[in-house]
Amino acid sequence: MLQDHIGLGDDAVDAIPLISVVSLLATLVSTVVGGPLSDRMGRRKPVAVAAGLLIAAGLVAPWLMPTMTGIIVFAVLAGLGFGSYLAVDQALLTEVLPTTEDNGRYLGVLNIAVTLPQALAPAIAGLIVSLLSYAALFPIAMVVAVAGALAVLPIRSVR
Repeated sequence: MLQDHIGLGDDAVDAIPLISVVSLLATLVSTVVGGPLSDRMGRRKPVAVAAGLLIAAGLVAPWLMPTMTGIIVFAVLAGLGFGSYLAVDQALLTEVLPTTEDNGRYLGVLNIAVTLPQALAPAIAGLIVSLLSYAALFPIAMVVAVAGALAVLPIRSVR
């Protein structure tokens, strides 16, 4: 993406450490803030929804501004969203489980439900880019991020 969509060519490799550090710092900040905030509010859904919406907002930047600035904006916003997601994901998952002796099995199924899309996403993204373009990848990813954010709203057992 850095080579082709942003146009960095061979210099793309040099940009990866900067993007990674920016994303990591944003993720750490929002994890440290998001978890305690969710605990204080006694609510998981608002943080989970905000996380997905931040990721979707971050995807706008490289789509409309295919520059290093766009990628840095994406790294910050997506990092903030991902950190917020990490802060409440496990708490939210454990709150929807029934209280039985099978919680370990249920957590295993939930873990597959969380990790399987992450494993499939690179292949699907590659297919989208190959068949359509990077310009199509970003709006599709935005729709997926917003859908994921809104998917927690119907859960009745969690606030």
